[in-house]
Amino acid sequence: MSSKKAEARVEDLSSRRLQQLADENRELRQYVAEVMKRLRANERLFSHLFDLESQVLKSTDPEDLCFTLLRGLRSGFDLDFVRFWVDRSSFMGGRKFEGLSERDLVWIEKGEIQQMGMSRKRVWLMQLSSSDGFDWLDARDQHLGSLALLTLGDLERPFGVLGVGAVDRDRFAPDQSTDFLQHLAQVIGLTLEHAVARERLARLAITDSLTGSHNRRFLQPHSHQPLSQWFGRDCGVACLYVDVDDFKVINDRIGHSAGDDVLAMICEEMRHFVRAQDPLIRMGGDEFVMFLPGCSKQKAGEIAERIVQRVAESPLPSDDKVSISMGVAYSAAGQDMAVKDLINKADQAMYVAKALGGNRHEAAGEEPEQGGD
Repeated sequence: MSSKKAEARVEDLSSRRLQQLADENRELRQYVAEVMKRLRANERLFSHLFDLESQVLKSTDPEDLCFTLLRGLRSGFDLDFVRFWVDRSSFMGGRKFEGLSERDLVWIEKGEIQQMGMSRKRVWLMQLSSSDGFDWLDARDQHLGSLALLTLGDLERPFGVLGVGAVDRDRFAPDQSTDFLQHLAQVIGLTLEHAVARERLARLAITDSLTGSHNRRFLQPHSHQPLSQWFGRDCGVACLYVDVDDFKVINDRIGHSAGDDVLAMICEEMRHFVRAQDPLIRMGGDEFVMFLPGCSKQKAGEIAERIVQRVAESPLPSDDKVSISMGVAYSAAGQDMAVKDLINKADQAMYVAKALGGNRHEAAGEEPEQGGD
């Protein structure tokens, strides 16, 4: 082989090697760019997750927590679908989520999660089509291309499922990694369990265990507030102050256990004539306060009269009778008294009713009529 041919061959090999190196370098740059792109996407993803976790931890109750999750997942993660399915037999059951629609939360029956097989693992990914869907979806969800199902709670006793979906069929394709979604499922499950536990403890702290009414701790934060701060502006508020007539005599005659039943019965009778959200508070012993926001002065008097009559007509197991004395005070919308001042007026009126023999009600600031109700 001549030297010129040898040089040409070496030059050709060098050229091809340089071209190969250039191609490899270009591919490497593309790979690094793709990796960096994924890292930046993951960084944004985890940043959104940390922000969401921070918001969740600030939530004050389970409904607020669910609302925060729904809003945060939709806006922070570009999702086309977010929905809770919750077992009504679980600790979440029986709760009212008035701020959430059926689009946000659907109640399912006991055992449905296990029957669907979703308790076998934490996260399920699926691609959807007209022939391959998911039983819990309905006609309004036909636009979805893929779905991730996150099982919430202990897998042996799951309490719900969170579904997140996208129009893109590849967003939650079965070959995708689920590490991030598993973390999300555990965070959501734990925070919901803790939120319900905190709410239950808070409710127990302000609930009278005997009658189921509120106790004085419930009233303390509101006591010095104007009524408008508690019940809203331009709202007249009536206050009923109740004391059981001769309760010590009743306790001595029929026993303290039966006396407790009397108090529970009186609270039950009071609730028959008012709305579920009207605060009923046991002040201690045999004294109770009830607030009726948005109730007229006349209507409050009618309610008081009916409660007094209903209690007097309620038989006790021992065939004894019980009666109550009640004071009624009213603050007009423009008056906006302090809560404690309205209670004091009703309390004074109650003592007038008791001085007149009991088994009656009296309105604060009015001359009492002679005779019973």
